[in-house]
Amino acid sequence: MNHRSWQTVFVALSIMLLLGGVFYGRYRQQHNIPQKTLPSQPEVTPQPEWYIQFTVKNQKITAYTESSTARRAASGQHYSQDGIAVHPIYPGVDPRIPLIPFDTIIWLNEPIEIHGQTYDSFRVIDTGDIYYGLWGNKPYWFDIYYGTANYYNNKGAREFGVQERDYNWVEKWR
Repeated sequence: MNHRSWQTVFVALSIMLLLGGVFYGRYRQQHNIPQKTLPSQPEVTPQPEWYIQFTVKNQKITAYTESSTARRAASGQHYSQDGIAVHPIYPGVDPRIPLIPFDTIIWLNEPIEIHGQTYDSFRVIDTGDIYYGLWGNKPYWFDIYYGTANYYNNKGAREFGVQERDYNWVEKWR
């Protein structure tokens, strides 16, 4: 058989299958033959997700810089201008488990100015003060990433000093 013959056979078979389907559908309708259905799956009701809002008062806030050759933050993310470091969940334990979960957004009750920009929220990307040595009595202390370490950023972070703020965040209930 040549190529042209195969095409003719293919077209003829396609037309026969199409017509067979049409005729079968009409036959089934006229004779009330029910369509076969698969057994129904039990309906799964999604469980609600619960969240809790935390509020802390008068917590210490500091600023830090990081070398341009530094590895990524404890979360594995790159450092960013809206990033902060918080205490690990327990003093001296794994710094990859922060007290406030990574990627959580915190909202300040009063905004802060950094490099001429006003910020009222930050994202947890890092951990610091691993042993709670600086602010053990302020467990919800956080450290604002002030940029790549250079003369001006280091000076700005020092001038930022130690401030106190109230802030909030929301976490998924565990």
